[in-house]
Amino acid sequence: MRGWGGTIEASSPTEPLAVFGPLLVEFERASHLTSGPKQARARAATVRRFLWQQGLTEPQQISAAAIEGYLAEASQQVSDKTLLNHLSSLRGFCGFLRRRGLLAEDPTADIRLRTPERLLPRYLEAADLAMVLQIARERRIWPEVCLALSTGLRLSELIRLQWPDIDFGRRCLMVRKSKSRRPRLVPLCRCAVIALRFQRRRAGAFLHVFPARQTCPGRWWYVDRPRAINWWLRAIKPIQDAVPLFRSLPGSATGRGWHLFRHTFASRAAQAGVSLYKLAQWLGHADIRMTERYAHLQVGFDEQIEAASPL
Repeated sequence: MRGWGGTIEASSPTEPLAVFGPLLVEFERASHLTSGPKQARARAATVRRFLWQQGLTEPQQISAAAIEGYLAEASQQVSDKTLLNHLSSLRGFCGFLRRRGLLAEDPTADIRLRTPERLLPRYLEAADLAMVLQIARERRIWPEVCLALSTGLRLSELIRLQWPDIDFGRRCLMVRKSKSRRPRLVPLCRCAVIALRFQRRRAGAFLHVFPARQTCPGRWWYVDRPRAINWWLRAIKPIQDAVPLFRSLPGSATGRGWHLFRHTFASRAAQAGVSLYKLAQWLGHADIRMTERYAHLQVGFDEQIEAASPL
């Protein structure tokens, strides 16, 4: 096993985890009914890590004490939000075992975790933005960074973006597959249009807006498939190293990578007076409560406070 966020190597038939192998495969398939393939794999990986670390060989050995011990150790390595996801995965697995008659009671029934602290999203100020764009031009990733800042697209949405999704005439783009599983239209500001036209001159012959790059010593060329996530993580590293706001955030903080551009877009839109309902549509939030994190940026001085004050 490689850390709390890594993968778990396959076990040999002599290892305790091998006993649960068929059950884990079935659990992952069952998880597809309520979540996507990525979430189902993550849930199964959490359960596999729990079973491995606790050395369990039979479903009857899964107890509240074993789960609490696992969560206590995990709490030293992951955020409160991730810890809740771990408990949710273990609770789902216990329910799965109960429905198959392999577990008499749910050991997670009485386990409670603290509610994660809701932090206000961080965003780039004008000076940081200027530095980000300067580095992006020097590193030749200006179209990618500009589009992220101008649309608030998630990294997964940038990776999957295709030229048929872009409508230059109507100045909008279609996100066909998103986290909320709902397609949406995102308007394109002038900077986003410029960035996309620039990128079309570089890679307009391909289906994907940001196609993958095949490399060999001394040269590289485009190939028509989505650009690997490793490229995006390497591309943003010089920006993370140079811009003060990136450096001030912990390495595990949400919104420290490309997601900070999404927070910056949403924050600037809220400051400009865009309604939270419209902003939720642009960002693809299934629940407007997610968008309400930016509401504080719309609040300024209200004259009615004078009438409300008893002094």
